[in-house]
Amino acid sequence: MRDYFQDKSEQLKTLENGKGVQYILDAAYKILGNPLLAHDMEYKLIAYNKDAVNDDPIWNELTTKGTVDYKRLEFYKNETFFDMVAYAEKVTFLPSERLKQDRIFGKLFTKDHIQVGCVVIHACYKPFENSDIELIKILCDILNKELDQSEYYQNYGQTYMETLVGKLIEDNLDNKMLYTAHIESIYIGLGVNIRLAVADISQVDPAFNQLVYFRDLFKQTQPSFKYVIYSNHIVILMSSDSKAFNIKQDLHELYKIFEQNNIYAGISSRLENLFGLSRYYSEAVSALKHGLKTKGGQRIFLYDGVG
Repeated sequence: MRDYFQDKSEQLKTLENGKGVQYILDAAYKILGNPLLAHDMEYKLIAYNKDAVNDDPIWNELTTKGTVDYKRLEFYKNETFFDMVAYAEKVTFLPSERLKQDRIFGKLFTKDHIQVGCVVIHACYKPFENSDIELIKILCDILNKELDQSEYYQNYGQTYMETLVGKLIEDNLDNKMLYTAHIESIYIGLGVNIRLAVADISQVDPAFNQLVYFRDLFKQTQPSFKYVIYSNHIVILMSSDSKAFNIKQDLHELYKIFEQNNIYAGISSRLENLFGLSRYYSEAVSALKHGLKTKGGQRIFLYDGVG
């Protein structure tokens, strides 16, 4: 008798990319025997198994309304779903005594480590096998490749992350507990010892018409960092191996781009928590402004409590 995991994993790995998320979910439904749905970071439905009969209230809300309301998000918070998802690297069970069906949740990313949504499988027709969580990891990899081929989802992920980082900088999240898992997704792909940098392109582009160009150039040059545009700055979330930041060593090729294009940058102290991003943005801006006044041949300015 064939091993369940080996059999199902081999079937999943035969799924072809390029046919759309709906095709992948429908094929995975036949292989795994339980229905699935996918939604984006704003809880808007991407695709689901339309021929599944499912009496789960969350499934029915998403598939009839195309999203969930605030009361449902409060339910997620009270059931600690956000915490469980935040602590999961890729896939996790979401148990709840208030829901009849068990479910497995998987995160979906584009290749630059930006989360664009999730996939959820419901134990609607049969109980989960012990290895189902590993099978969902395989499915997530397949869906990630599919989403990464989509210019729409690449742009969506970048735009959503920029909006979220902007709200963090402005300290403008109404209910922070509802964003725990989303904030945690920003850390993914970054190492330890995270800092925030603001890059100023005004010397080469006083009208700031090339912010998108330089953001994308930075991303292509050093893809391990996260880049967003905020208030005529390119905000960079960067990480280093050591607590002491070494400008040329830790910025690698990015430093050369700054030199070639007459770009200056200020860098904050080490981040303790992304919910405190407003402070670190202010530090980076302060370091930049103070550094531009004194320069002294420098291009990158580290925050040292001045300003």
